[in-house]
Amino acid sequence: MGASHSILGGVVIRRDLIIDGMVWDRVTIRGSDSTETILRMVKQLDRMDINGIMLHGTVIAGYNIIDMARLVQETSLPVISVTKQPQEDLKSHLQSTFPSNWEHRWRIAQQNGEIKALEINANSCVYVQYKECEYETVKGIIKGFTHFGTIPEPVRVARLFSRSLIDAEKQK
Repeated sequence: MGASHSILGGVVIRRDLIIDGMVWDRVTIRGSDSTETILRMVKQLDRMDINGIMLHGTVIAGYNIIDMARLVQETSLPVISVTKQPQEDLKSHLQSTFPSNWEHRWRIAQQNGEIKALEINANSCVYVQYKECEYETVKGIIKGFTHFGTIPEPVRVARLFSRSLIDAEKQK
């Protein structure tokens, strides 16, 4: 039997790339608690200087789908999701994984909005979804935080942080 939870890491990174805070929490694999978990993490940071939330995708931990509109509603912050590849055929994956109650997850995924390609440089692009900001603003933010490769530093550092916590938990 596999793990029942995964770890989400969050970082506060200033525009000058100084890491200014970290937080983590657990999210249920194949659950529906990702949005609540992120809200709890933001609250735990207890900071007034956070200007937005950047996610590494909206489909995490075995189809635990993040509700971007709810994040905006409850934090009053813009939300940007960035991934290297768009989720392929999400609807059919949800239908086969959750045959009796896939519709709710699908509705949230649809409400998160269109996934748009964003060119990072001549050789690469990422895929973004966003709420409470414009495409040109998102483009500037993503490019401003992407210094190596295609993943913006806040997402890259949060992933490294999460993976280190997961590895530490496995060693117990």
